[in-house]
This record gives sequence, C-alpha cells and structure tokens, in this order.
Amino acid sequence: MKQFRSEEQQQSIEAFQSIIRKSENALARMNPGTPQTNLLEKRLNAARIGEEILHARWEGKELAVSKDELMAAKEVLEGLLLMLPSFLEKTKTGSGQRTYIERRIKAFQTAVSYLDNESN
Repeated sequence: MKQFRSEEQQQSIEAFQSIIRKSENALARMNPGTPQTNLLEKRLNAARIGEEILHARWEGKELAVSKDELMAAKEVLEGLLLMLPSFLEKTKTGSGQRTYIERRIKAFQTAVSYLDNESN
C-alpha cells in the first residue's frame, strides 16, 4: 500500500471533514423523509465512515463499523468518484476549486481502497 506524507493525510481527512460539515448544514435545511434527504443522509454516513477508515489506518484507531456499513459506504463513495471528474473538467487549472476537487478525489480513492481491504 502507498505511503502518504502527513500533509497528504491531513488534506484527505480535511476533505472528508469539509464534506461532512457541508452535508450536515444542508441536511438541517431539508425536509425529512424526502428522496433528496435520504440520499444526502447516505452520503453523509459514507463520508463519516470514509474519515473513520483514514483515521483507523493512519493513526491506529479502532474502526467500529459493521461489514454491511463498510460495503454501503464503499458503494456510495465509488458512485461519488464517478461524478467528481465532471466537476473537475469545469474548473481552471491552478484554481483553488480544482485543487479542492483533486484532493477530494484522492481522499475518496484512498478511502475506497481501504474500505475494499477491510470488507474482504
């Protein structure tokens, strides 16, 4: 498995923390029980598990998640990974938004890889 510098680790964790914050804020403004709310709740849960798996691998923390939760999170993150390149194409090279999306892609890829290893 690839070794990550502490800066890369921190950026990946921060990418997940940003997603979690934004999702929690959006969820607070949504009506419960709608399809959009349910989708956002799944993505929020996947982001939390993604952050947890990174902490578990890089900091030796305990991962208290069931195999089913791991598989569900992996599936959601893989789906999001398919969408992110289209956002990347719309950004300018060297822009802050492009850097943000690139870091998010890297964080998702790393988490999916770790989730894949954990679920097998």
